[in-house]
Parts: sequence; C-alpha cells; structure tokens
Amino acid sequence: MLSSQPRSQLPLYGLQVFECSARHLSFTLAADELCVSQGAVSKQIAQLEARLGHLLFVRGTRCLALTPAAERLLPFIREGLARMGEGLSALQTLPHEQAISIKVPSCASRWLLRRLQAFEGEAVEVRGSHSHGIDFSREPFDLAIVYQPCQARYPHSQPLFQERLTPVCAPAFAAKHRLFERTIEELPLLPLLHASADRRDWRNWFAAFLDTPWQPQGGQLFDTLDLAMNAALQGFGLSLGDPTIVAEELESGALVAPFAPVLETDHEYALLARPDSQRQGVARTCHWLLESRDQP
Repeated sequence: MLSSQPRSQLPLYGLQVFECSARHLSFTLAADELCVSQGAVSKQIAQLEARLGHLLFVRGTRCLALTPAAERLLPFIREGLARMGEGLSALQTLPHEQAISIKVPSCASRWLLRRLQAFEGEAVEVRGSHSHGIDFSREPFDLAIVYQPCQARYPHSQPLFQERLTPVCAPAFAAKHRLFERTIEELPLLPLLHASADRRDWRNWFAAFLDTPWQPQGGQLFDTLDLAMNAALQGFGLSLGDPTIVAEELESGALVAPFAPVLETDHEYALLARPDSQRQGVARTCHWLLESRDQP
C-alpha cells in the first residue's frame, strides 16, 4: 500500500497529475495546465492506479468520472499539495543568509584564500584593501585581518602570523642574474622592487643583515607589497616577500628565495571579529581561520 512506502518513493508527481485531472475531469485540460501531452497524463494516472491497486477514473467517451476510491483519496491529496505550497511560500519570505564579509590587506589575501578553499561552512565574501586596519563603527565587515604592531595590538585581536621578509623573485630572474652564486653584499646592485615610496622594507632588511648602511638607488615603486610580489612573479626584479604569504608560490617554484636571511619584523597579521556580531557563522569562520593558521 502507499502508506507503507518510504517518503522518497511516494509518487508525488503522479498525485499532482491526479489532482489536476480530478479538478478538470479531463486528461486533455490537465495536460494543458501541466504543459505535457495528454498521453503523458494518461500514463501517469495508469502508473498511479497500478501502485495504489485502485482505479481512480471511470473513462467515458467524452468525460471522466471519479471512482469511490478517488473521491476518498482526493481531499487528502488536495490538502497535502496545499500545505506544501504554503511551506514553499513561507520559505520565500525568509531573508537570505548573507555571506560573511571579511576585510583583508591585499597582500594577505593569498594566505586567506588558501585557507578558505577548504572551508565548507558559511558563504564568505572577501574584500581586499590597501588599508591595514578596521573601524567596525564605520565599515560593514563581519571579520577583518589587520596588520598591526606586536606591541600595540587591537583589543581582542587574535594573532595569525608574524610578518617575516626575505628576498623573492622569479626563477628566470634568479638564473639570469646568477643570484644563487651571489652574496647579500651584492644585493643592492640588483633591480629591487619596493612596496612603498620610503623603501622602508628594504631599508630595514639591509639594516639587519648588512654592515654597510644601504643608500636607496632607484628601483621600481609600488603602493602595496602585493603589487611588488606580483611584479616579482613576472620577472621584474627582487621583492621582499613574506614566506607565510607566498608559501604556495615558493613550494610550486613560481618564486624562489635565493638569499637565506629572513627578517622577523615587529608587526603581525591578526584576526578581528565585529564586537557586536551575534551571527553564528562569524564564530565558525573565525574558529576555522584560527585553527588553520599554522597550516602551510
């Protein structure tokens, strides 16, 4: 019997065809409403009758009539279809869950996107920014990755990784300039890429590893570290890069690090959540990023 069948095996479409045919008392009119052929309607009704073990229609020359079995079944089918329609209508009135919005410095977007590839939780919207901070009172983000001094952190920020810098470049550029055969004392003579007009990253790196003070001598300027690293990928020169951020490029060989010294700066990347957020998805996304921060 029908009642003993699993719900996944209920002939829902056949029941819909039955209700439509019973309402019109015509397979032809039912076919017009359902946008199928009359033969398709007749076939659905025949299959339903076979499954139920009861005839549903008395087929006359010009019209149909309901059998006693059909008259008994029809009110339940109509009520069931109406309830399903009400459920679908109620669903349409619910607001769609908005994606979790994350603000991230453009240079750290590589790190973030690698981790989100394996995230099976909420829908996430990532927005890269030149800004390294966040003001939740003015900016409509759920989460933010910020770049901050280790000794002057945002309240409630949770560190992701400390900034480290080392020279990186494309393999072809390294081969052309025989970088693996050179010493760091020769580095200032090479084409350097700068992530800021004051060249502070290279200035700090040279101050840490060279005995002779470095005097800036040209080099291409970019307004973000991300742009400088992209230029390095294209073979324009040597850029300072964070091995944590460009881990995938270093592993694949798209970038190489021909000089060993790595400068640990006094800055870090950290995660901040909107203080007044009540969305569970924010907490889940935050937990995922913190749990995956040590992965390569």
